Amino acid sequence: MSPTARVNEIGTVDQGPLAAVLAALARDDPSGVVAALDGQLHHGQPGSPAALRQQVGERLAVALAKQSSRASRWIEALASSPSPTARQVACLLLASLYPEDPVMVLRTAEMLAEDPHWEVREAAGGLLGTLLDRDFDRIRGRLETLRSSRSENLRRAVVLAVKYAARRDKPERVPDLLQLLQPLLRDEEPYVRRNLGAYTLGDALLRVDPKETLRALREWSKDRDQMVRWNVAMAFSSAIGSFHWPAAKSILERLAKGPEPLVRNAVAKAMRRSRQRYTEEVEETRLRWLKDRDRSSTAELVGPLKKRS
Repeated sequence: MSPTARVNEIGTVDQGPLAAVLAALARDDPSGVVAALDGQLHHGQPGSPAALRQQVGERLAVALAKQSSRASRWIEALASSPSPTARQVACLLLASLYPEDPVMVLRTAEMLAEDPHWEVREAAGGLLGTLLDRDFDRIRGRLETLRSSRSENLRRAVVLAVKYAARRDKPERVPDLLQLLQPLLRDEEPYVRRNLGAYTLGDALLRVDPKETLRALREWSKDRDQMVRWNVAMAFSSAIGSFHWPAAKSILERLAKGPEPLVRNAVAKAMRRSRQRYTEEVEETRLRWLKDRDRSSTAELVGPLKKRS
């Protein structure tokens, strides 16, 4: 986003939405902040753009630093607000209060992960990822409990937390993160699995530590559960995953023989994505599969290479 577009979207300290938010903050008025945020339009609904919410969260964290009682009051007001925008800002603010009151922060994060509004659930997943990054062992233990929750929202929040906590400068965490995810590979709920294979395994963990993640994917590709194998194939359908065709080839070869349409379709999707980068190699594999009785159905799902006009 250009500086001009950013100013048009969030305003400045002197005018526009940001100025209204800062004025409400100076008055110690959470409802005024909410009114300023909801005075905008976001996705055609009352709300505010992510850039403005981020600014508000950062400024609130600074303003309320070392004022735990005041910060708690603001968080309670924002987290319980009928405004989804306010609840998203609460997620941004909660992380700063974690050292003083970890129990309250975790409880509120889990409540917001169950929120009826999808953007609040996304923000709560990001918050749990931040907490996992900052207090790895303790939060990992809590997430191990949440991954067995009856709530698909909480199980999905575990997946998002792993994604957001995966950092290139901390590849040593990847084995623990993979272990945290492993039971969720069998989750049949679409809302959970849509965020697991391609999103968290593919675009996050393969980026941070490809060697360890590929080792796990090879092992999981032998699992009898079709959901596990679907997640493995989907990891290679992501932008990052498609870079790993040389390693993915043998894994996809195994998965392509499976009888389940779900797994075959995931393999086909991974093949099509990988073919964008490794055109000749993937197409050669597809043509070979067409002559293979066990893999021909999957090859047909991949489809022929489209000729460039």
